[in-house]
Amino acid sequence: MLGNFRNRWRMVALAAALLAGCADAVGGCTVPSASLLDFGTIDAASSPDQSTNSGSSFWVNCTSDVKTMPKLYSGSARAMTFGAYTLPFRLSLVSPGAADLPTSPPGMPLAIAHYNINEVIPLYSKILASDFRTLPAGVYATAITLTLEY
Repeated sequence: MLGNFRNRWRMVALAAALLAGCADAVGGCTVPSASLLDFGTIDAASSPDQSTNSGSSFWVNCTSDVKTMPKLYSGSARAMTFGAYTLPFRLSLVSPGAADLPTSPPGMPLAIAHYNINEVIPLYSKILASDFRTLPAGVYATAITLTLEY
């Protein structure tokens, strides 16, 4: 249930994946237009650090003509907003709180094992309890851009 509860938040980061940079004129990779990272409703009074992932909604499909390992990065600001309030978060391809996804090229290599099929690439996110405990209740959201290089 969403609402203005004291010390409760709903946090959502929308990840819009965009195709960029091609080192091979013959091959190609496709990605979905959007994925969702949803932290759900959080009770700040008793909640520890929060993490989420994009599940199976984020995928990459590369043709066998792609000769280099695709890499992913995001130069977008890593903060959700609610009015004038901001809430930082981390992005990772490994696990919540692991090494951050790079903010500029070269990106983090994607382990594409199969070609011409949809490879699920989980995108993990984490927010620290110390960052949200002092913020007012509300719906915090943002959109980020992911860039795929190959």
